[in-house]
Amino acid sequence: MSDMTRHDARRPGPTGRDVAVRPVHAARRVVAALLAAVTLPVAGCGVAATGVIDSGPAPVINSTPTLVGIYLVRDGRLWPMTVAVPSPQARDIITALFDTERRVPNGVTTMLSGLTPTQIQLLRNVPDPQRHNDPDGVTSLRLRLSINGWKISRMALAQITCTARLRPEIWAVEIVHVTPESAGPAKTHTCREFWDLAPKNGRLPP
Repeated sequence: MSDMTRHDARRPGPTGRDVAVRPVHAARRVVAALLAAVTLPVAGCGVAATGVIDSGPAPVINSTPTLVGIYLVRDGRLWPMTVAVPSPQARDIITALFDTERRVPNGVTTMLSGLTPTQIQLLRNVPDPQRHNDPDGVTSLRLRLSINGWKISRMALAQITCTARLRPEIWAVEIVHVTPESAGPAKTHTCREFWDLAPKNGRLPP
């Protein structure tokens, strides 16, 4: 027997514990390497890792559109149209009114070109004792709009006000006209002011 053979014969073989421990050590080395690979890019860009952040419930999207009425212009008078909106909320209706310029049918137009609503709010309406036709109900609301643009014509005011008044809970519309130079005072309107612009053989809301 050679010296190498005798030396190998004297070296003890792996025990059962050695066989069990080696895979564990190997697995630990693999996990450590993976963790290092994941954390290195974060550390390299100077951003500390954070835990899970709860951002609240996911938004719910209603895929079924709602049909609502708006007023456009035809032959110098208000003209009722039906459009699809994401919801019957006042914000969606007014947004649709300003967006119809790109899809109006032939013979119908809008006077809202060049105007942009920057704020749309619903506020509780406080009855004015000087206005005998103001509602007393607690569900009465006032729509407040801030609109950017150089000029708002009377027809544009009629489109906005009478469209909003198609919602029974909205009694009046308060409009703040904002130009690149200044912001005008808030002015309150009802559709009754524009009854002379009603369609022929048609009626407008109060």
